[in-house]
Amino acid sequence: MKMKRLVATTSTSCLDYYKHDYDIRTIRIKIDMGDHVFKDDGTEIKADEFYKAMEEDKHLVPKTSQPSLGELIEFFEGIADEGYEEVIVTTISSKLSGTYNGICQAKEMLADRINIIPFDTKTVCFNEGYFALNAAKMIEEGVDTKDILAKLEYLKSHVSIFFAVDSLECLVKNGRLSGAAGLIGKYLKIKPILRVEPDGTIQAIEKIRTTKKALEEVGNYLLEYTKGHDYEAFIVYTGTELKEFLVNTLKEKFNIEGLAEYPCSPVVGCHVGPNAIGLGVFLKD
Repeated sequence: MKMKRLVATTSTSCLDYYKHDYDIRTIRIKIDMGDHVFKDDGTEIKADEFYKAMEEDKHLVPKTSQPSLGELIEFFEGIADEGYEEVIVTTISSKLSGTYNGICQAKEMLADRINIIPFDTKTVCFNEGYFALNAAKMIEEGVDTKDILAKLEYLKSHVSIFFAVDSLECLVKNGRLSGAAGLIGKYLKIKPILRVEPDGTIQAIEKIRTTKKALEEVGNYLLEYTKGHDYEAFIVYTGTELKEFLVNTLKEKFNIEGLAEYPCSPVVGCHVGPNAIGLGVFLKD
């Protein structure tokens, strides 16, 4: 009899905004808006509503908090109660959230009930969700767990995100970018190009004077990263203010069009702000 297996992910995977038929469970990270705390579940507040609220209140810098160990244990116990023996959990980069470490603790505490396999994707946004979708597809196809994990490791070594933000305020205040880099951007009005690095951190890789020029350079970074490779790329964004400009730039300057567009979940927006946009990419060879 085959082992009953499942895939889980975190709400930063943005799969709430992607239609699919897989049974992928989601661990919800919480958002503190100051007067209200809610789970990032795509129902209490949707991405477009959240980014509109941030646009309307320029001083609003929401905070995020990972689920408690008790909540994680309850989450996995619920899966075990359904008869599942194993769950592969693709998570947001452990350098951006403590959720991965919490799942590792839950794994040890529930080892006698269910085999929890935490997988640190070292990325975020739909890039993270891409891992979960691939794992779920392979489970459905009956692929062995070791081969699924090998595929996920391959993806992890062939993924990147290049993006630009209109303001560094949220990244700095939430500790996702060094304070020094934030001060440079604040006082010199520089719009850096940011990259989710292979180690899972967010780093500024080039400083540009305007947001739109930075987005043009994002296209150049995509071409440089994918040169000589087959690849899959998509647009990830918080808010829609810059999306049309990026789409037109990719088409007119780089002859790239038809890319899928995936909004980032509000918990991602807490970290990067309401006007961040870029390209997620996976090399396929």
